Amino acid sequence: MSTPTRILAIDLGTSRVKVGLVDERLVTIAASSHTYPTMTSVLGMAEQRTNDWLDAIRAATSSVLASEPSTRIDAVVLTAQMPTLVALDADANPIGNAVTWQDSRADALVLDLLDEVARRRVHEVAGTPIDGRYIVPMHLLRSAESAYQPAKILSAKDYLYFVLTSELVTDPSTASGFATLDLASGEWSEELTRLWGMDEGLLPRVVDAQHVAELTGQGAALLAGVAPGTPVVVGAADSVCAHHFITTIFKDSVSVIDGSSTVIMATMPEATSFDGDVLITPLVETSTFAAETDLLATGSSVGWLAHLLAVTPDELEELALTNPRPSDNEVIFLPYLAGGEQGVIWRSDLTGSIGGLSLSSSRADLALALFEGIAIETVRCIQMLGRSRAIRHVVSVNGPRSRHLGASLLASLLDVDVLALAQQSPSLLGAALIALEQISDVEPGQRVDAAALLSEIPALEPAYHDALARKAARYLSVAAVSNETHPPRKDLA
Repeated sequence: MSTPTRILAIDLGTSRVKVGLVDERLVTIAASSHTYPTMTSVLGMAEQRTNDWLDAIRAATSSVLASEPSTRIDAVVLTAQMPTLVALDADANPIGNAVTWQDSRADALVLDLLDEVARRRVHEVAGTPIDGRYIVPMHLLRSAESAYQPAKILSAKDYLYFVLTSELVTDPSTASGFATLDLASGEWSEELTRLWGMDEGLLPRVVDAQHVAELTGQGAALLAGVAPGTPVVVGAADSVCAHHFITTIFKDSVSVIDGSSTVIMATMPEATSFDGDVLITPLVETSTFAAETDLLATGSSVGWLAHLLAVTPDELEELALTNPRPSDNEVIFLPYLAGGEQGVIWRSDLTGSIGGLSLSSSRADLALALFEGIAIETVRCIQMLGRSRAIRHVVSVNGPRSRHLGASLLASLLDVDVLALAQQSPSLLGAALIALEQISDVEPGQRVDAAALLSEIPALEPAYHDALARKAARYLSVAAVSNETHPPRKDLA
């Protein structure tokens, strides 16, 4: 009898770390998560303490392995939020806090440093419609601090890999968050490092997502119960891992991955320039790419409104689902609460707004309007991604307790099949899939029961289906637009 394969997958998210023990069928045997705070004491600031990450990883790993005390870990693999800056000094210690992708303080620096031609060149080379939420601009902003003298700048996952293996490396998808990667070569761009006025020696070495190093003694101290020498796989960015999992199981899908933000990704038929302001993201397989759009404040907007109405996010979705008069709801909610990148729009001056209020507007109306706004913005993204390829179906991923209202709204607004994935951590499973592909001779995706992963999508009333199409047209008439006009589908007009 063969010994079961066990992968320890670590997903360092925006607000919590998730650690899972995953087998060769991509079944999660045990999982645990621990939160850490984000410091926001200054306007635009979003920083985290690296020690908080390590403490959370230590606690979550201990909890997972305690449930399977005799398990031998075959490999460790990482995925993480990005772009998040961690700067190391000459002694390889973090300098201050990590600056997360939610931090917008470098936006003005980018506008001052790069003119329109230079920003367009960054997009052409690195696939990045640039703003201040990338690692190099964050680094340049911090360079004004006298105590800031980095020997290396890393992303969050790169830092964790260094702690575990002592190697200073990054994978292509994470490297794309620096705004200096040459997509064509997969290496750092000399042209862009000169453009930013920085030393390429500060950057980690770029390796494949399947790159392996051994767990050091220091790393084993963090992952108590995992033996030194265990293979540690680099992995990829959280959105790329999630898309890798989804498209391995559901071929040719557009991924809609909800969390604090929403990521919409579609694999490109070839590595060509894309007609539109979207991210071009390297995928797990060498020389493959996805077009990506991000809505920066979706789950966080749901959390904000839930807090305002003194309910939980799950209760807010229930309020929206049980709205007694959905077809008569005149409230329109523009969910631009974070500013910056909002799917098809790249404008740092955006703010959220609520219109159509009256004395008869209810909490359920506000809740439903927010979910509608997020769905309509997601549809705009999917339509843009449809420029490079025909879209046949969409896979929507929500939290473990979601009723999948978002998927229902997408299904109503689109002409394609929408599937709701009953899986709480596709990033974690996507990372585990990378590790399994590296250490196993059998394709893990062949062992997965795809039907068992799906959830039922709640049906919308026919009258509301028609009303939603009309409301989407009203929404688009008042929603922000980018420099380029993106016409709505005919059935939304």
